Amino acid sequence: MTDPRGIHTVTAGGESYRLHLGMSVLADLQARHGQDVLQRLEPPPGAGPAWMPDLQIVVDLILGALMRHHADVADRYLVDDIIAENAGIFGDVMAAAFPDQKAAQPGNAKRPKRAA
Repeated sequence: MTDPRGIHTVTAGGESYRLHLGMSVLADLQARHGQDVLQRLEPPPGAGPAWMPDLQIVVDLILGALMRHHADVADRYLVDDIIAENAGIFGDVMAAAFPDQKAAQPGNAKRPKRAA
């Protein structure tokens, strides 16, 4: 569930968590992974079906999004649980943060349908 402030709410282990992907999280991701961090989450041209995004970036993104409201419990194991129980979490968090743009879902993009 997403609210107008860009917060996406998920559950894991029966608990509810609010994820917020703000500028501070994006700045941390750039500092840690480089200026092209968000592009590195997209499949490169010619990527095969086994392509995966840099999983450390995905973990850092979800961990950062947890920190604003759950710094006391946020750790990489909670991130594992959230990802395991919330298919499409990456795309959902990106859509909440950038509601005017189509959310990317690394490795899970659907092919365009052929015209009839």
